[in-house]
Amino acid sequence: MDSTGHFARALGIAGILGAALTTQRAQGQDASPQPAAEVPAAADNSAPAPPAPAAPPAEQPAAPAPPPQPEIDVGVWLRAGARVQGSDNPKALNDVAMDTVFGELNASGKVHDQVTLTLNLAANGLAGSVGILDAIVAVDFAEPLHLWAGQFLVPVDRANFAGPFFMLPWNYPGLYTVGAAVVPATPHAGPYGRNAGAVLWGEAAEGKVHYYGGVFAPNVGDSPLYSARVSFAPIGAEHGYYASSTYSGAQNIIAIDVGLQYQKDGSAPPPGAGAPPGTTDNYTEINAGVFGEYKLTGTSYLTGEAAYYHFAGDYEPVKDNFYLLAAYTTDRIGIGQIQPLLRYQMGSREGFTVSAIDVFVNYLIAGPALRLMFGFQHTDLDAGVVGNALQLGVQGMLF
Repeated sequence: MDSTGHFARALGIAGILGAALTTQRAQGQDASPQPAAEVPAAADNSAPAPPAPAAPPAEQPAAPAPPPQPEIDVGVWLRAGARVQGSDNPKALNDVAMDTVFGELNASGKVHDQVTLTLNLAANGLAGSVGILDAIVAVDFAEPLHLWAGQFLVPVDRANFAGPFFMLPWNYPGLYTVGAAVVPATPHAGPYGRNAGAVLWGEAAEGKVHYYGGVFAPNVGDSPLYSARVSFAPIGAEHGYYASSTYSGAQNIIAIDVGLQYQKDGSAPPPGAGAPPGTTDNYTEINAGVFGEYKLTGTSYLTGEAAYYHFAGDYEPVKDNFYLLAAYTTDRIGIGQIQPLLRYQMGSREGFTVSAIDVFVNYLIAGPALRLMFGFQHTDLDAGVVGNALQLGVQGMLF
């Protein structure tokens, strides 16, 4: 074959190869991934689509939460004491008898942010009596203003606020007793220092100033008893309705207070005095006192108190009365603190004088909450009526 034939044959083979490559390239492009096309509708014989989920049931309202139960504070206070004193001759120390068997059950709780209810019951084991001691509705508007109504301690002096549980001597001041003879020289208050009525009171200057003004109705038909008190603490502070005759060395404090009472026809002769029925006179009482406690080294402290009372009314057994008290409390010795104390008190009226000296030692295991007591009291009711007594006692308080 000549050269021209070879050339023509080469061109033919190249053309065939080019056509084949073009066809293969086109087929490769067709096999490459294509964009997703719409899914065709299912054929009649395909599985049915699952049903749409049911709508959730409508939410039921939650049950209302029960109202919160009020918190109630409960306390039990107990005192028991014995007296060694002659029954026939009160100057002799030759008879022993129980002097005190007394208990309180105290409960209080809030029924509103500003309203507290209190119910305290008292049981006198020697008298065999149980009754309501306190029943108080207390409305606390603000720190400077509170309203108490019901039956509770009459605001007149520190001794009545402290009561036997929070005063250092075992015996209440102003009650001069020899055997069955008793000469009272205390403000008018009622059994256990309580009465039924209402009081507006408050504190200011972070507890340095307290004021009280109350009206009480001792019995139906009686004239109202008005009772007021103001106290000022230049050192330290006191908080709340009550005041104490000791703070167990928790603070240095000096407090000065003044009290006043008035009741029309409130001074009456004692039963059996032979006075005509309806014989009365107006009653007025004014008192002033000072109380102080000073911390020493460790847990030891000094306590001092003095008070003076003047009574106006023809039938008051004593016109003037006062007492002085001094006590020293040691550091802890064993499980408690030893607290020796001395109190002298005297009352008088137109040449008639009564007096009493208390020399006591307390053993304070937990302050007033648990204490043991041993002491001696000498009482003189004038006209040769004299008594001596040894006293032993124990006091416990569960708040």
